[in-house]
Amino acid sequence: MTKKEALALKIFVGAVLIGALLFGTYYYASYKSMANEVADLINKGNNYMEADCFQEAIECYERALEHEEGNEKLQSAIVKAYMSLGEAAGETDEAILYYQNALAINPDNKTAYWSIANIYEDRGEEDTMLEVLHQGFDDTGDESMNAKVFAIEEERARIQAEEEARLAEEEAKRAEEEARAAKLEPLKELFENKDYDAIKDKLREDEYVAFSEEVIGDNSYYVGDYDLDGNREGYGIALYENGYYYYGEFHDGARNGHGVLMRSSYPETSSIGSFIYDGEWADDKPNGNGTARSNYYKDRVSASDFVTKEISGNYTNGLEDGTMTLSGTKKNGEKRTFTYKAKDGVAEKSSSESSGVKGQYIIAQTDDKSESLTSDGSKRGVEGFFE
Repeated sequence: MTKKEALALKIFVGAVLIGALLFGTYYYASYKSMANEVADLINKGNNYMEADCFQEAIECYERALEHEEGNEKLQSAIVKAYMSLGEAAGETDEAILYYQNALAINPDNKTAYWSIANIYEDRGEEDTMLEVLHQGFDDTGDESMNAKVFAIEEERARIQAEEEARLAEEEAKRAEEEARAAKLEPLKELFENKDYDAIKDKLREDEYVAFSEEVIGDNSYYVGDYDLDGNREGYGIALYENGYYYYGEFHDGARNGHGVLMRSSYPETSSIGSFIYDGEWADDKPNGNGTARSNYYKDRVSASDFVTKEISGNYTNGLEDGTMTLSGTKKNGEKRTFTYKAKDGVAEKSSSESSGVKGQYIIAQTDDKSESLTSDGSKRGVEGFFE
C-alpha cells in the first residue's frame, strides 16, 4: 500500500467513526425525547383519570400507545377509563358502547360483560342479556354467567310448561262448557215452551242421568245471560245437585224472580216420579207464592195415597209458610182438597181428634170430616230445600 492509499484509508475510517458517533448521538437524543413524550402523556392521562376526565385520559393513553404498541399497562389503563365512562353513563346505549370498547381491548373482562348484561336485564331485554352472557362465558369461562343462563332458561321452561298447562286446562274447560251447553240448550227451549212431559222424558235418559250426577255440592252448570261483572243475570237454565233443573230469572248471580224447578230422575226404590215447583224466588231459594207439584208411580203407592199432588201457597226459603192448599188425585181416582196452615215448614195442628196413626196429628179435614190430612211434624216445602 502506498502512502497515498494509507492516508486515504485513514481519512475514510475517520469519517465513518465520526458519522457513527453523530448518528448515535442523534438516535439517543430522539429516543430520549420520545421517552419523555410517552412519560408526559401517561402522566397527563393519570391526572385526567384522577379528575374523572376519562375521555381525555383515553386520548392521552392511546397517543402513548402509538409509541409503545402492545404495552399491557397502557391497555389496562384505557380499559379502566372505558369502564369508568360506562359506569358514569348509567343504563344507556352509550354505556354499552363504552363497555364494548373495553372488551375490544380485553375480551376477558368479566366485569364489562356483567355490566352490559345487567343493563339489558334492567331494561327487560332478557333475550339480549342471555346473548351477552353466552358470549361472556365463551370468552371468559365465568361459570356464574353460565349458571345464570341455565337458571333463566330453566325458569322459562317452567313458565312455558305452566302456560301450556293453563291453556290446555282452559281448552278443556271450554270443551266441557260447550258439552254442557249442548245438553242444557235443548232443555231451555223445552222449558220456554212449558213442555214439561218432554222434559221429564229427556231427564230420564241415561245421558242426562249421568250428566246430572256430575254436579256435586254447591256447584252448578249454567247457560244463560250474564251481567258485565260475569254474574248470572236475566234468564237462564241451571243444573243443581241431585238432578234439579231450574229455568227462570237470575239476578246478582242467584235465582231471583220467577222460575221453575224440576226433577224427574229418582232412585228406582223411590215412589215419586217427578217434581215441579213453579213460583217466585229470592236469594237463590223459593220465596213468595208458588205451587209444588209431585207425581207418583201408581204401582209404588197404596190405594189411599196420592198419585198427583199440588201444594200452593207462600214459601219462605223453600219452606211452607202461611195458608197452604193441597189438591190431589188418589190412586183410586178420587180427588181431594185440603187447606192448612204452616209456620217455618211445620204444619199446624187443626183438630184435637186422634189421627188414628201414632205420632201423627190432623192438620186439615174434608168438609164432611170423612177424611183427614195428617202430619208428624216434619218439615214441609219445596224439594231440595228441607230435610
